[in-house]
Amino acid sequence: MKRLITITILLLAATVFVTVKYFDNLKMSGNHSADVISSIPSSAAVVFEFNNDASFYDIYKNSPLFASLLGSDRMDELHMLRKGLLNNASAQSLFNAQDIFLSLHPQGIDSIEYLFTTASSGAFSNEAITQMKLKPTTLGSKKAYVFQPDSVNREFYIVERQHNVWSGSFSKTLLQESIDIKKSLPANFDLISDQQHSTSLGNLYVNYQQCGLLLNNLYKSEDSDLWKGLFKLPANTSLSLNYKSDALLFNGFTTFKGNSPVSYMDIFRNMVPIELTLQNIFPVTTAYSNVYGISDLAAFKELLNSWQQKAHLVKDKKALFNKIKTESGVQFDSEFNKLLDNEFALVTTRFQERIAIIKVKNGAALRPFCNNISAMLTEDIGQFNFNQVPMYLLGDVLSGFRKPYFTIVDNYLVLGNSQREVSNFRENYFGNLFLSKQSDFREFSNLLAQRCNVSYFINFKNAGYAFKRALKREYADAYNAEPGFKNYYAAAYQLSASDKQFYTNLCLKINTPDSLNTNGN
Repeated sequence: MKRLITITILLLAATVFVTVKYFDNLKMSGNHSADVISSIPSSAAVVFEFNNDASFYDIYKNSPLFASLLGSDRMDELHMLRKGLLNNASAQSLFNAQDIFLSLHPQGIDSIEYLFTTASSGAFSNEAITQMKLKPTTLGSKKAYVFQPDSVNREFYIVERQHNVWSGSFSKTLLQESIDIKKSLPANFDLISDQQHSTSLGNLYVNYQQCGLLLNNLYKSEDSDLWKGLFKLPANTSLSLNYKSDALLFNGFTTFKGNSPVSYMDIFRNMVPIELTLQNIFPVTTAYSNVYGISDLAAFKELLNSWQQKAHLVKDKKALFNKIKTESGVQFDSEFNKLLDNEFALVTTRFQERIAIIKVKNGAALRPFCNNISAMLTEDIGQFNFNQVPMYLLGDVLSGFRKPYFTIVDNYLVLGNSQREVSNFRENYFGNLFLSKQSDFREFSNLLAQRCNVSYFINFKNAGYAFKRALKREYADAYNAEPGFKNYYAAAYQLSASDKQFYTNLCLKINTPDSLNTNGN
């Protein structure tokens, strides 16, 4: 009996010791990660964190997921940096199992550079400097090194940012920006919790407003419906990577900054997630889309009005609908609000047709009100006589439809900027030519959250046609390179309201072997 008690006490003591050490290590890891990420310049749009452990590389070594995302040139650079620096025999012990932060930064008006930031367990020895063929140099007041990876035609610069915290980049300008950060600068991103961090394959941090600047460097024009409203969010997102062999799946939270400016998206973080259905009627040619879900119509109208007041739009809104009432006899905003249902969407096709789809409770009841404020071109298609009606009814995301053409099919009000756009939608609708009829789409949809408030979607094959015209030449070529984004089937970014923040899901799914021959028309 005494022996049993003794063994029990020893096991209990061992359990307590292991538990204390585990959480102590988590705390140390979390503090170190905070030191490292606070060394990244605030210009970072996206930061991907992963552990420099053999198991991470083994999981993805034969996978096309990252190669298709980054392209062959960037993958070659990353491979050579890992081989020549992180895995160099003389320095491997310094970086083994350390967290690596890879951040993307807009540079100038048409360039994007990336920065490595990590910690080491000690300083470089003279032997390591010699074996890695590092050339001493200086950046500002900091001692730095130049590394020339094999088979890469540009130099990589390395500097010790603070004690055992290192930054490296192919861009001297970006690295200098990193050096100029004051140590007291707080982390620009909310770190994943220590417990979640310990079980995650990798973590993704998103700074929305910097993403907007980064994407401006890709596009010929700043206006892109694909990201409508998203990159004006005064918020950061922290997501964890979950393993799947044919998809990159991330989930986590989008956190709004304190005293943040008003954003249109504030409306939807005050909602409750709902099941979205409009994607079921997207035309087979859909390149990308945004869907917005309303759980409480009365609250939506009140929140929209509050946002429009802060945006100084209410005076013009009242003047517009008073004018409509005077000239047509219809109080259109009141009649529309009575019939509005719980979803609306913005859709761009591969031909760069742009349509809005608004779900209503009774299309037949709405039709005469729309007819009264429009010039009818056919029995089923008309054009609004008044400017910016959709924007004042539903918000900023529909500002691109100034005097739209419209049609009503069943319980959907469809808007376009040309008669042909709404006519094409009718042909697809009544011909049952929907993206949702394809097996790839259904398979992709099974990976997504069932309920959310805002959903961004891209079909990469159809989007390739639109991006060829919208992206700057260098980035359009990269999009269609092999490997490249064209190897992905689709991506979705979902925001679900949760305690005035957004629970966030990101999914990028690679093509199934035969999908390149079966998607689209």
